[in-house]
Amino acid sequence: MKKLLILLLLVSMCGGSEQVQSEISENTANTSQTEDTANTSQTEDTASTSQTEDTEKPSTSYEDSDVSNEIFWGATEEQPEVYAADDVSQETIDLTVEWVNKAIGYWGSYGPLEIWIVGAGKEETIALDEKWCDVRTEKDPTWNKQWDCANGDPYESGDGWSPFYRYITDGGAAVSNYIRDDIGYYFNALIMSSKYPGPEEEDYKPVVMHEYFHVYQQANLSIPELPDTDGDWRTSNRNVYFNGFELQVPFLMEGGAEYMAQYWYSMEPGVDAGYLKRVMEYKAEAIKPYFNTGKSLRELGYDEEFNSYDILTWFVAYLVHNTSEETFRIDFWTQIEDLGFEEAFKSNFGKSADEMIAEFDTWVAQPIDVLLEIIP
Repeated sequence: MKKLLILLLLVSMCGGSEQVQSEISENTANTSQTEDTANTSQTEDTASTSQTEDTEKPSTSYEDSDVSNEIFWGATEEQPEVYAADDVSQETIDLTVEWVNKAIGYWGSYGPLEIWIVGAGKEETIALDEKWCDVRTEKDPTWNKQWDCANGDPYESGDGWSPFYRYITDGGAAVSNYIRDDIGYYFNALIMSSKYPGPEEEDYKPVVMHEYFHVYQQANLSIPELPDTDGDWRTSNRNVYFNGFELQVPFLMEGGAEYMAQYWYSMEPGVDAGYLKRVMEYKAEAIKPYFNTGKSLRELGYDEEFNSYDILTWFVAYLVHNTSEETFRIDFWTQIEDLGFEEAFKSNFGKSADEMIAEFDTWVAQPIDVLLEIIP
C-alpha cells in the first residue's frame, strides 16, 4: 500500500496580533492514554478558532458505505488532539499547542487535526507508534494495521516502517494529510520532534506554524487521493491542484508555508523590525545554485544540493509584493479546487505560472539590496 507522503518543512514563522492562550487536559474524550503508552493531552481552549467570512471554506463531509459516520475535511470547530511520547515534557507540549493555536487564530481552524510530539527515546517512540495504531483503529475500523501501523524492524535493521522512527535520529517536523479513498476517517497528522529544531530553539515556534499552514493548504482541497496506479508514491491526483501536475514538488506548497510563516512571525510582539529582511537575505544564498540547476522553479525537488525551499520562499515573496498577502493566502488557495491550479494562479496573479516564473527569474538576478526592497 502506498505510504502517505510526508511534507518536510525546514523553516518556520510566527506572527500575529493576538496572543492565544491554551490549556491542556490529559484526559480527553476518545483519546485518553494508558500509563504504559505515550502521554496524551488535548487542547481544551483554542484561540478564537472560528474563521472570518472572507477566509472560511465550508467543511466537506462524505458518506462511506463501509463506515457508519460521516467523513469530514476542512473548516472545523473541533479542537486538535495532542499526543506526546512519555519523554516529552509538559512544557514542550504546552509550547507546541500554543503555537498551533496562534496559527489557528491567524489562518482559521482546519482539520481534523492531530498533533504528535516525538521525544528522543527509542522505547518511548515505540510506545507512541503503538498509540498511533490504537487511535487509528478506534477512529477507523477499516484502517490497514498491516501496512499503516508500525511494521517490520525500522529501529534496528531498518527493514520496516513506523510513523515516528525517523524522528528520534533525524529530527525535523512534518505534516501528513490522510485523505484517501480507502480509509474511513480523514485527518491531518502534524508531527514535531525533539531536535532540528528542538523546543529550546526559537525556530521551533515558526516551524510549528509552517507545518500548520500545510494543514490550511491541504484543507482547501476536498478531493480524496486516489489509489496509486503507477507505483510511484510521489504522484497523486491531489498534486495536480497544488502545482499543475501529479508529481509532488515543493513549489508553492513549501514556498507558501515558509513565507507565510516567516511573514507572520516577523509581526509577533518582541520580534525586531529587521527580522524578516535578515531571514530573506540568508535565503537569497539559494539564488545562484538555483540558476545553476537550469530547472524551472516548478521542477525543483526536495533533494536538491541546496535548500530549494529558500528560492521558493523568494518567489512567494515576489507574488505577495505584486499583489497582496491576502491574495496569495486566501484568494488563490481557496480557488484552486473550483478553478484548477493554472486558472487560479492566472486569475490571482495576472499571468500563467510559467510566465510569472520567467519574470521572477529576471527580477531575482538583481543585487540583494534591490531584492530586499520588497520585504516589509
